Amino acid sequence: MDKNQKNITLDDLAVMVAEGFNGVNGQFQGVNSRLDKVEGRLDRLETEMQALKSSVNSYLELSDKRYLELKAREKVIVGWVKKIADKTGVSISLEDLEKAA
Repeated sequence: MDKNQKNITLDDLAVMVAEGFNGVNGQFQGVNSRLDKVEGRLDRLETEMQALKSSVNSYLELSDKRYLELKAREKVIVGWVKKIADKTGVSISLEDLEKAA
C-alpha cells in the first residue's frame, strides 16, 4: 500500500454517501422552488387568458348583434327606396340597391 493512500472506513463511506444525498436533496428543493414560481406564473396567465377570452366573446356577441341590426335596417331602407322608385316611376333593380349597400 502507498503511503499517500488513506484507508477509508465504512463510516467514511457512509458519511460521503449521506453528504451526496444532502447535496442532491438541496438541488431538488431549488428545482421545486422554481417550479412553484413557474406554476404561479402559469396560473396568472391562465386567469388573464380567461379574461381575454371573455372580452373577445363579448365583443363578438355585440358585433354580431350590431351586424344583424344593420342588415335589418338595410332591408328596410331598400324597401323604402323601392317604394319611392315605384311611386315616382323610376326604374331601379333590387340587385343594384344591394350592390350599392
